This record gives sequence, C-alpha cells and structure tokens, in this order.
Amino acid sequence: MAGDTTLSENYAFAGVYHVFDQHTDSAVPKVQFAHDDRHLLACCSLDGTISVCRLAPGPPAVLQVLRGHGGGVADFAWSLSNDVLVSASLDGTLRLWAPADGRCIRRVPDPDGAALLCCAFQPLNNNLTVVSGA
Repeated sequence: MAGDTTLSENYAFAGVYHVFDQHTDSAVPKVQFAHDDRHLLACCSLDGTISVCRLAPGPPAVLQVLRGHGGGVADFAWSLSNDVLVSASLDGTLRLWAPADGRCIRRVPDPDGAALLCCAFQPLNNNLTVVSGA
C-alpha cells in the first residue's frame, strides 16, 4: 500500500464479472491470462475441462470449452504465441489443444498411467513441454 491509503483507494475496481459458471460443481485449480494479452484467459477444472474466455470487448464470454480428458485437469499452460495449450490431467494424459477452435491436437498418455499434476512449455521452444506426475 502506498502511504496510509486503503485498499479501495489503491485499486480502482471497474467491475466484477463471473465467467466461470460452467464449472459450478468442480474446483478450478488454475486461471491464467494468455501471454501479452489482458483480455484472453483460460481456466482448468477438476470436471475435466478447460475454458478459454475473453474479458473484452463487450461482456465477458466463454469462447471455447475444451473437452476430452477423462479426469480432472490439474494444470495447463499457454504456448508463447498463445496458439496452443498444454494440459495435464488426473486421467494420466497430457493433451495439446488449439484454443481458437477447441480441437485436441495430440493426446499423450503417461507410460505408467499415473495422474499428471503439472505441465509447462519450454519458454523459447514451444516444441518441448514438460510434465510431472504422481
């Protein structure tokens, strides 16, 4: 906080929008904005889906719901150019997605069938992704 100011004096909230109604029955473990984009974001859910949302222009909206995992999605990551998402699921699979149209580009099962808990793209090479499991 700057000086003796209050929280409301430091942050000018323009409004609160609820864009995650599609995940009402399951936890949302992660929400992340796309790289260098303050209006495009995604969230993963333990219901097995990932939602791609746009906050502006206009009212916030869900653009795509990525479906295909057989278990909860524990983590996801945007590629550097925001044209691919990678997701790690409790069903033991990693998936690559095209967020613009919701297509699953590739499904990669864990060799041991273990739940996958986190994933990331290598920052300078979107052809390499790492995943960690249980």
